[in-house]
Amino acid sequence: MESQPASSRPSLSEASRTAVGPVPQFDFHLRILTTSYISFFSERKRIEENYCQQLQKLHHDIKAIDTYLDDRGELTTTRAAWGEIRDNVERETQARSAFLNTLDKDVLGPLTALRETQERTRKRIKEDLKESNNAYAEYADSTLPKLKSRYLKKFAEAEELKHQAAQPVAPTPQQAQSGSPPGSKPNPGVGVRVTSPQPLRPLERRTSLGQGSRNRSPSSGTAFSDLAHQGKRQLNTLMGLLDKSGSVHERGGRETHALRMVRLKREADEADHEYRKGVHWLETLRIRKIKTLESAYRSLEMFIADTSSTVKVVLARYTDNLIATTTTETQITTHAKPMVDKISPERDVQRMTSFIPRAIASATPEQVHYEHGLQGVCSDLIFGISLTDYATGKNIRDGEIPRIVRLCIEEIDKRGLDAEGIYRVSGRHSNVVMLQHEVEKNEQAFRFDPQRDDVYVIASLLKLYLRELPEPLFKFQLQDRIQHTEDLNDHRANNFMLLKAKIRRLPPVHQATLRALVEHLHRVANHSDKNKMDPKNLAIVFGGVVFGEEEIPKGGERDLLTLGTMKDTLMEDMIVHAPLIFDGHEGSISVTTGSAGTSVAGSNSGSQPHSPQLPPTPATDPAPVYYGSKSTKVATVPPQSPHHGHEVDFTPKLPARPANSIHPSSRGQNSPTKDHFDQLPPPPVPPRRPSGNQSVSSLPPGARAPSPLPKSGSPTSQAQPPAQPHGLYALPPGAAPPHPGGDTPPSPASTSALTDTSASVYDEARAHDPRQ
Repeated sequence: MESQPASSRPSLSEASRTAVGPVPQFDFHLRILTTSYISFFSERKRIEENYCQQLQKLHHDIKAIDTYLDDRGELTTTRAAWGEIRDNVERETQARSAFLNTLDKDVLGPLTALRETQERTRKRIKEDLKESNNAYAEYADSTLPKLKSRYLKKFAEAEELKHQAAQPVAPTPQQAQSGSPPGSKPNPGVGVRVTSPQPLRPLERRTSLGQGSRNRSPSSGTAFSDLAHQGKRQLNTLMGLLDKSGSVHERGGRETHALRMVRLKREADEADHEYRKGVHWLETLRIRKIKTLESAYRSLEMFIADTSSTVKVVLARYTDNLIATTTTETQITTHAKPMVDKISPERDVQRMTSFIPRAIASATPEQVHYEHGLQGVCSDLIFGISLTDYATGKNIRDGEIPRIVRLCIEEIDKRGLDAEGIYRVSGRHSNVVMLQHEVEKNEQAFRFDPQRDDVYVIASLLKLYLRELPEPLFKFQLQDRIQHTEDLNDHRANNFMLLKAKIRRLPPVHQATLRALVEHLHRVANHSDKNKMDPKNLAIVFGGVVFGEEEIPKGGERDLLTLGTMKDTLMEDMIVHAPLIFDGHEGSISVTTGSAGTSVAGSNSGSQPHSPQLPPTPATDPAPVYYGSKSTKVATVPPQSPHHGHEVDFTPKLPARPANSIHPSSRGQNSPTKDHFDQLPPPPVPPRRPSGNQSVSSLPPGARAPSPLPKSGSPTSQAQPPAQPHGLYALPPGAAPPHPGGDTPPSPASTSALTDTSASVYDEARAHDPRQ
């Protein structure tokens, strides 16, 4: 942090002197095409008119040019064939008028078109290389050092302020003056934080003024004495005001110090974020520079191949025309034909590509790594980087997933499938951040330590990685998810063909990561009898992480109540039907409710053929009720205080309208009273299955009707809680029952799972709060 080391990246001028770039190679081959091929045939056409007198001169001139151009090394197959054609010019003594027309049409035309095309290609490549080099050099030499210095400065200020806060606070000037004897001076070695103007030592000034008045004349002494008395009165008034506000300033100073520390920490985080983005952008510019250079060399290869192919075709036509138009030149031209046929574009390109890797390696700058203030150099930036950029940078094949995702899934499959509340209980935030920095320091060498890293921290690390992706893993709009839930029966009938089509349109790395995650959550749901995490709870945790967060439309409590009536079961359906969606065969997860809670058992007909399929859900079980997803935003979730009052049974009578919402988002504010709530218009409720006082369809064969409710005040109801039929549940004290025409209330087990999930969201929000 003291002084930045000198950059070891070579400058562009040094790179251009030590390596041959694609633009000089383009110039060289364009020079060959122009000054050798096209110049030859142009001269051949002109000399053909003068016939034999100019043929010898043309041969002499072209041979001198070719000697200069071919002096660089071994000749290519194209140049070797061309030399044979050039030497045959000496033996040409006759010409035909028809040969001039064929020479202009079949020889000069393709070569001229090839030269014009390649000159445009050369100009474009030169501009692209210049632009990419300038962009990288400007950002690496100017912008990134500024971002880095700003981050280091903010980090140093925050650390310095943190050390100052850890030191004991020195006494205030008023306390030091009142506690010390008169005439004593404060210790200059003790650091005092100045929060208000300091007094001007009135005792010392009074002494000096009194002593000076004795040495002056009576007339002048009287004037100065009056002035001194007036100054002392004003100074005493000022000191009194400062004494009254001293305590307020001290308290304000401590508060200002805390606010300043928070501000510096926020500024350091913002500077760190900008610095990370700067490093990532510089890496993007570096990759862009490399890709531009590789594209330029590929264009050079295509140029050489096109030149060889075009010259091969032109020379073949040229030799064929010579054979057809002259009988005296038949033996000469047939000797040149086999040499033309030996032209091999592949061999010419192979000769050119032999030095391209060395040229690219010499022109490629070194990678600039991100440097963290505490952890040091981090060679792998993973968190906050999109999956497509990660796949491009790491050069992973189709079907592979990021290494951190694979390690987390393998570790949880090994040690965390039976952990209660996995993915709902958040790990310690400091441990999660420590693992994040260890992964980014060296991803390939990172391994989890079973003795140190518990499964809850690993689960939180996986959620943090997915949450910080710039693009969601599976972008799916909320309205589309609600439409999917409404058409769920149709999707099940056609084996989720629409969902499979959407998944196939994702990038390969998104497809592989989504499949690995959903299949892992399917395995977690199979152990819900131990970990208490059924598909619905997992969907609440991972819904917003996988599909992305969405803004709730502004409209107050009424919109939140309307949102609570909507159902989004897409994530739950993907977890339950993961084998059918990704492998084409159905697996089943059955949910059973017992006295101990909710348990989930699963079977996969494809991966576990020995496990029998569980029976379907009983027909008398209540219909599932949607409680929101990860995208449902909650302002605050206050901790639930234990209630010590007597339990009251509200089930015999139901009010006409709901007085309170069971949606988790309504827990952040006080529920309105019945009188005020009746004044509001009721929210729109979609049609639901009949319940309450409405008619109910007959039960299926073998099903048992629910038992009747006990009468209020009976001994049975006072001795024990009343038995609840399907579709009704006992409300906690102080809560109002739901509307008779609304959804069927949830079971106590699902209500408990929702309460635990909301508490987990609240704990995780407190863990991310920098003030904690």
